[in-house]
Amino acid sequence: MAASPSSAASSAYAELAAALAARGIGFVYAPDRRAALEYLRVHIPADARVMNGGSHTLEEIGFLELLQHGGYQWLRPAIAATHEREERIRRRREATTADWLVGGANAVTQSGEIVNVDGSGNRLAGYAFGAGKVILVAGVNKVVPDLAAALERIRNRAAVQECRKLAKDTPCARTGRCDNDACRGAERQCGKILIIENEKIAGRITLLLVAEPLGF
Repeated sequence: MAASPSSAASSAYAELAAALAARGIGFVYAPDRRAALEYLRVHIPADARVMNGGSHTLEEIGFLELLQHGGYQWLRPAIAATHEREERIRRRREATTADWLVGGANAVTQSGEIVNVDGSGNRLAGYAFGAGKVILVAGVNKVVPDLAAALERIRNRAAVQECRKLAKDTPCARTGRCDNDACRGAERQCGKILIIENEKIAGRITLLLVAEPLGF
């Protein structure tokens, strides 16, 4: 079960929790990745329709293995197994309305804005409105001072590592820095950016902050 933060860092977490609460977003602190995984196991009901956004953080905490063996209706494998284009798009659209959508966060500002980037935008659609419940998992390395720092992090750290992981021939993969004006076409991985500034449906979105560096 997730624990309360302690030590000098506690005030920073308390301030972030308060900032998120003012925006209608829940906050849970996990002292390590095992506690984060246990929180997900306890809070997502068995047999729920669950979709996950592509996330190195979720891979690191072991969430994909939990989805495989936890008795959920996991939607992603059927999408991955579909090679006909129109049917794959249909299934991806359907998955944005999952009961539970679990993903990562590319950046979280100290004032409570959650920023994510995506190539096609399907997971962003679920985060913004489609899914019933959304849990966004982030390591402490994702917390940044403000939106300018969040966009800097996305373009020149997260996107660079993601494009290199996927062997994409993008300017950032080649040089290590974003060249937004020169990056076009199917190889580009940051096609859409979502900034969650507020949530009107009580209890719908939760940020699960893990007290260790995770993900890109």
